[in-house]
Amino acid sequence: MLYVMNDYELIYLIRHETDDLALTFMFKKYHKFIWKHVHLLHLESKEIDDFHQEGVLMLFKAIQTFDPERNKSFTRYFELIMRRQFYHMKQSLPHYMLFDHTDFVKTPCYIEEEPLVLELSSDMESKVYHDYFISRKTVSTIHTETGYSKKQIYNTVYRIKEKYKIMI
Repeated sequence: MLYVMNDYELIYLIRHETDDLALTFMFKKYHKFIWKHVHLLHLESKEIDDFHQEGVLMLFKAIQTFDPERNKSFTRYFELIMRRQFYHMKQSLPHYMLFDHTDFVKTPCYIEEEPLVLELSSDMESKVYHDYFISRKTVSTIHTETGYSKKQIYNTVYRIKEKYKIMI
């Protein structure tokens, strides 16, 4: 006679009796359930195994944290935990495309860009540009060396940055 246990009995055995057979049974029971949710995400083939492994870990976490007093079935509780984790994992995946075939580049090609030339309109802009951006001096140091007020220096730095933004 084959006796089938429900989830509550299996969870009790896993938690309190540390029954490895019950844990193995739970993993086998929810194996297809995890695969179903992984495939519903429409992932790339290289991500599928990682998500399945994470689903198995979420099953173990659900077994450890399930509270039957909350009037929720174990399956729904596990599904909620797993879907939240999958959603978080999918959001953190990189959003770029890698091409398997690189046949479109037969020979090395080099792109030459013209260097950006910044047009500075005054001697003050030239001096502040050189000291602040090239020599990496602080505004206070430039103030003491040149005699320009700090407000003049900050305004000049702002104008130079705006010119860079326009150029780019």
